[in-house]
Formats: sequence, C-alpha cells, structure tokens
Amino acid sequence: MWLDNLKEMKKLSGLSNKQIADKTKLPERTVTRILNGETDHPRVDTLYLIAQAVGANLNDIFADTTAVV
Repeated sequence: MWLDNLKEMKKLSGLSNKQIADKTKLPERTVTRILNGETDHPRVDTLYLIAQAVGANLNDIFADTTAVV
C-alpha cells in the first residue's frame, strides 16, 4: 500500500514529522495525519512534497499499487 511505502521512505530518511513539515512548508498536523493514515484521500501535490522531503518520488510511493496518479 502507498502509505506503507511512504512510511518506509520516511523511516529511511531519518526525518521527523516536524522536519518534513519544515522542509515542505506544510503544517506539521497535516504531515502527521497523512503518515498516521488519518487522511483518507490526501492531495497528490501534498504527497509529492512529502515524498520529495524524504528523498523519494511518487513512483516510489505508488510502485506496488494499482493507484493512478
């Protein structure tokens, strides 16, 4: 699932939710809600920013899913 992939990328980056929020200029609460799975349908542009912050891209996140981006 894309969320598992994103969480793994975050773990590998070693960044905290606060650091991701600072890098992306997103509210920390938004980053936390997405990474905790509390947001059912996060915006693609938001996922893009988070992916970039952790050194990934959307292809990495959606690699093993059937989601269309």
